[in-house]
Amino acid sequence: MSDVENTDLNEVKKIIIDLGKGLDEVKKTTTTLSEKVDKLARSVSELSKEVGKLSDSFGFIIEDIARSFLPSWFYLNMDLIVNELNRTFLRIDDKTIELDLYGEGFDKTGNQLIFIGEVKARIHGDDVKVFHEKVNRILKQLNNSQYILFMFGLYIHPTAIQEAFSRGILIISPYTIITKCQTSQIIQNT
Repeated sequence: MSDVENTDLNEVKKIIIDLGKGLDEVKKTTTTLSEKVDKLARSVSELSKEVGKLSDSFGFIIEDIARSFLPSWFYLNMDLIVNELNRTFLRIDDKTIELDLYGEGFDKTGNQLIFIGEVKARIHGDDVKVFHEKVNRILKQLNNSQYILFMFGLYIHPTAIQEAFSRGILIISPYTIITKCQTSQIIQNT
């Protein structure tokens, strides 16, 4: 072999060795990044669990607000009396149906009423549909009972108002109260 060929071969060997070292560094960096991504994924998973717990707590707080707010609201705005509203579970067709708010009461003439309600922080049209479908299963079992269907939320989307009106459901918020009266007028208090 000539000196030129030896020099070229040595340069190629040096390049291959340098590439090997570079590849080792890429492997180390990739491994480090992979470990960091795994740690980040675990952190996001833990954060997601904590946010879920916070969301549940917030939901229960809103339910507590509804329980204390609504009996007086029904009395002052509709002359209806309901002493308390509680979470309840009803067995319908071998299925357990959970209701956020359920209570028994009466109107000013003494007619018995059943109050059935759902609580959500934000109420959209689809939420109203789902609630209405759920309570329809219950209403079949109530026979000739008179009832008040309502939803309580902090934010009411316009689609919820439209759905509620078409389905005969009251939408109530401590910030904005929207009801449809017998005269089909809308009362909105803020």
